[in-house]
Amino acid sequence: MLKFKDFVDLSKVGKYDAITIFDVDDSLVITNSQIKVNDSKTGETFTLTPAEFNEFEKHAHHEMDFSDFKDLEILKAGKLIERVFNVLKKTMQRGRRVGIITARDDKNLIYDFLSHHGVDVNPKYIFAVSDPNNGFTGSIADRKKQAFMELITIGFRDFIFYDDDRENIKIADSLGKEIKGISIKTRLVNSDWK
Repeated sequence: MLKFKDFVDLSKVGKYDAITIFDVDDSLVITNSQIKVNDSKTGETFTLTPAEFNEFEKHAHHEMDFSDFKDLEILKAGKLIERVFNVLKKTMQRGRRVGIITARDDKNLIYDFLSHHGVDVNPKYIFAVSDPNNGFTGSIADRKKQAFMELITIGFRDFIFYDDDRENIKIADSLGKEIKGISIKTRLVNSDWK
């Protein structure tokens, strides 16, 4: 397995500002977006919420349809998780950089959603990890880790990360242990926040 130290020398990358990273679905907003699953083995079709998908065990006979997650209107109509969205806005007001790392596949959609709510996040700090153009591979958690590595390559060293998925939190925590000089504080967004 390729280690971060194998592709970047931290001594050659300057220290940069701290950054706070937010997931989107069930961390910043709750939407009616659902994943449609067709089981080719049984012929059954069913839907999953993003929270259910986090726990879902996908098999080869499951065909996944994520088309709801490409619809800006569904995203804009979602219910903001005010507690987390307020953290995002206050973080920006204090002058700390903000980024997004989401399982979605369209960073422009995320940018438009944030703009709709009066937030202007630098597009180079928005990572839609399911976009094949990123070249990220593996599970969503693995892809999110790769997005963190991109931010570390830019020069960020001090992270705060908000996400509703324990696996994503666990993988972010591991970076702080694997890479000397990196500080990552994680915040699990759970039902108490919503």
